[in-house]
Amino acid sequence: MKSVKNLKTKWTVGRVILYLFILFITFLIIYPFLYCVSYSLSSSQAVMTRNVTFYPIGFTLENYKRVFQQNYLFNSFVISVLRTLGGIVGTLVVTGLAAYAISKPRLPGKRWISMILIIPMYISGGLIPSYVLMYHLHLVNNFLIFILPNMFWAFNMLLMRTYFEGIPISLLESAKLDGASEIRILIKIILPLSMPIIAVIAMYSGVWQWNSWFDSMLYITSPTLKPLQAILQEMIKAASTSMMQMAQSGGQAAQAQGSTEAIRMATLVFTTLPIVCIYPFFQKYFVQGIMIGAVKA
Repeated sequence: MKSVKNLKTKWTVGRVILYLFILFITFLIIYPFLYCVSYSLSSSQAVMTRNVTFYPIGFTLENYKRVFQQNYLFNSFVISVLRTLGGIVGTLVVTGLAAYAISKPRLPGKRWISMILIIPMYISGGLIPSYVLMYHLHLVNNFLIFILPNMFWAFNMLLMRTYFEGIPISLLESAKLDGASEIRILIKIILPLSMPIIAVIAMYSGVWQWNSWFDSMLYITSPTLKPLQAILQEMIKAASTSMMQMAQSGGQAAQAQGSTEAIRMATLVFTTLPIVCIYPFFQKYFVQGIMIGAVKA
């Protein structure tokens, strides 16, 4: 009886208000995506009259059919997937090895090396010098422009270095006494113990690579190399330009504008859905890695 009574007394007014506030914040986070889905599944007439709120009106898949009929869409999807996977692997390899080296307490010039690696995080060379550099490296209109310049991030290196420094030195010394090499220690001991921070860096890199469009706007002119986000950005620019032309037109133009808005929302849902589906599988490691990094920092 006491346990039941204590359980009932836990539901105080303050706790109920807190849960309602959390539900309200959750709704504010989820509603924009729900609105985009409802918008993309609604008819052009409903979109034109701005009646879509929580659920589709005049349910139709015509907008998604038109999205999949766009030129270069499948190719752009493949480019986005390849750049995301390549970016994750490249970042983990280069940034992870740099962080492992910097985490060594006996590394000569450790402080100066760390400073040199961190300075570019605060001071950039500028857009024009970056473009000139990429041009002379023959990375313009090259798929490697998505991978090579983003293989090292100073912030990710700091997170991984902090995590590696928290691994007990006694484990590494015991492995060395048993004759294990540095590579074997890294593969057999460091990597299994570092899965939370590896998942965090993989999620950071993957989300950034999937959502990135600015680098393709600068360095890519070939339609066959443009990722999904670049296609979406071009659609947004085209829709914004055509809105001024449609403002003075009649019903057909207004309906065409509504159809364009619905197609744009369908493209937005299509480009966002993969990240939304993958994130729950990384959530456990993501939260754990963030908390460990925050406590040790």
